[in-house]
Amino acid sequence: MRLLTRLILSHTAPVLVMLIALGVVLVSLARITASQTLLSDETEELRREAALHHAAWAVGLAMRRGQEACVRGVPWEDVAPTLRDRIAALKAEIGDTTLLPPGPMLPSIDGHLQLVQRALDDDTCDRLTDPDVQRERVRLDEQLTDAWVLRIGELQARAQIREEDARIASDSALSNGLAITVAACVVAAVLAHRIARTVTDPLAAIATQAQRLGKGDFDASPEVRGPAEVRDLALEIENMRRRLAEIETLKQSFLASVSHELRTPLTKIREAIALLGDGVGGGALSERQARILHIARVACEREIRMVTTLLDLSRFSAGSPIRLQDGSSIDELIRSAVREEEAEALERGVTIHIETPGAVPPCSVDVALIERAVANLVRNATSVSKPGQQVLVRRELVQAGAGGRPGGRVLISVTDQGPGVPAEIRQSLFEEFKTQPVANSPKRVGIGLGLALSRRIARAHGGDLELDEHAQSGAAGGDGAAGGGGGGDRATGATFRLWLPLSTERPSEHVAAALHPSAALS
Repeated sequence: MRLLTRLILSHTAPVLVMLIALGVVLVSLARITASQTLLSDETEELRREAALHHAAWAVGLAMRRGQEACVRGVPWEDVAPTLRDRIAALKAEIGDTTLLPPGPMLPSIDGHLQLVQRALDDDTCDRLTDPDVQRERVRLDEQLTDAWVLRIGELQARAQIREEDARIASDSALSNGLAITVAACVVAAVLAHRIARTVTDPLAAIATQAQRLGKGDFDASPEVRGPAEVRDLALEIENMRRRLAEIETLKQSFLASVSHELRTPLTKIREAIALLGDGVGGGALSERQARILHIARVACEREIRMVTTLLDLSRFSAGSPIRLQDGSSIDELIRSAVREEEAEALERGVTIHIETPGAVPPCSVDVALIERAVANLVRNATSVSKPGQQVLVRRELVQAGAGGRPGGRVLISVTDQGPGVPAEIRQSLFEEFKTQPVANSPKRVGIGLGLALSRRIARAHGGDLELDEHAQSGAAGGDGAAGGGGGGDRATGATFRLWLPLSTERPSEHVAAALHPSAALS
């Protein structure tokens, strides 16, 4: 299902529920309107009946007053006009008798009409003063009053019924509308959450995969499900991963091939330089020739180190196991690494100090790799140091390693007095081929492999390499790794800590993490 369809469904369902709520409210309003219409019709009917009652009551009152006038001796000619006016008003109010509503008032009204009409037909006061006529008038008045009271009671009962119907309809509309509204909100929230999860979860998986690719992890990821657009994006990411994996393989193959091709001629150049230095074939060298030969030797050794580093990285990327040597002396290994870098340090005017307090039992390590890792750290420290500054290499025996790992471990820390590592580059400090110039230091820009290789060597042994965040910031870079940024000439220094386990057992996950190309970039 495409994302547009999901969005349409997520918006349509709440709208349908709200339409149902609107329908319920409209039905309730229709019921209230019908009740009000019926009540209005009954009120109009009562108004007409009230007019009839008033006209009939006026006839009865005219008869009573005419009777009193006749008793007082008023001539019939003065009494009759009033009776005729009241009869005419009552007949005008009645109109078409077929339209009169059925009820108990009709007989009383008809009786009043007949009683007055007989008095008018006699054309004398005798009919009005007749006791029987008076009793009949009183009876008709009582009947009219009782009928009107009964009619008022009926209307009041109906009004109460209509009012109760309207209240029930209003309460029903309110409760049902509220319930459906809550249901619509719940449905909308559930649908929005489910549809959002169908989008956000795959996007999160794609983002994770993109982050892994950015860190150099080209392993295949699980299949991403979701909308078609998201699946298309995941497919493009997967195609990019495959292409990057192919490029990485080609890169490693190229580096390995070039390194192998360069190593043989570089070794021959080293031998030739050594022979010239010994005076073989050309005799003793002058001071100037010796200085030129020294420059060539230093450049050759630098290139050999770079080629060796590339070969080691290719070896790790290919998954080759490390060659452990039992009974290796960590202290001797450290001294050997320092001796390798001491000549260049002296040329820079930098002093290297070694501290090895206490005794460390023999370890099982790859001597060549660990020596190269320590040498990289020492070279990095001396390269960022100025003349007169010092580099301290200290070996300690501790009970917990990096990240609080249990077990006895050896900690080799290398501390310089250089400009330090700015915070913005610490995340990429151990990434391959990441390099920046070091401010306020004589360090040259390298190729960015020294620290990356040293960390992979440490992790291959079940240890780790880290920058001490609690120290006064650090120098950066390995063989060209990024660093620097201290202010002015103030020396802040950096401390790199290399952890190695004492036991010969190496957990498989450490080996896998070290041999995997992405492990060194985490």
